[in-house]
Amino acid sequence: MLLLTRWFGVTSTESERDLAGEQARIDEIVKKVLLMQANAAAQQHRPLGRGTHVKGISARAQFEVLDVTAGRGPVLAARFAQGMLATPGVYPAIVRFGNSDS
Repeated sequence: MLLLTRWFGVTSTESERDLAGEQARIDEIVKKVLLMQANAAAQQHRPLGRGTHVKGISARAQFEVLDVTAGRGPVLAARFAQGMLATPGVYPAIVRFGNSDS
């Protein structure tokens, strides 16, 4: 397995990195990803999209944040109630469905 990871440029220390070959591997990955995207667009008779998830149709929605403190101890509740999940409520949202199509 170690040989395989090194082939992909994954190393366990900085001294094992192949800086000379790193950019060539990055360029090869970019070239192949762009080729996959172009082939997928051609097969689907559509223009080339951005990245790996082409922008689709969006819909208005509501995002409901439940009370994560209900029925939980204070330590667990504090772990859950972070960022946008800290305040229970119903919030407006715009959602877009994505898939793994290249």
